[in-house]
Amino acid sequence: MVRLSLQQSGFEVSTATNGLEALDRLRLDVPNVVVLDLEMPVMDGRSFYHEMRANGCDTPVLILSAHDAKRGQRELNAEAFMNKPFDPGDLADVLTTLAGHGLKSKAHTADG
Repeated sequence: MVRLSLQQSGFEVSTATNGLEALDRLRLDVPNVVVLDLEMPVMDGRSFYHEMRANGCDTPVLILSAHDAKRGQRELNAEAFMNKPFDPGDLADVLTTLAGHGLKSKAHTADG
């Protein structure tokens, strides 16, 4: 749903089904913003976030979760958060601001 919502808003979107896959994608192409779910198989969102930062990636991150996204954002010091369920227009607005570009920004999503 996140991918379709962002594509309809004009974003170029790349997705990963778990944190390890997302780290591999970051090695190939660094997005303008990362949408991160905290609950993922193989490598959870918190572990992914720490690995991403340890690898020197300073891409802005929006925590998107049904499990207290605000707490996760504060815990990780991520740039933004949004709780599920969410309004697709609100998500596009926040990502546009985070990316610092227009609606043609690239967004990677990591959501199990």
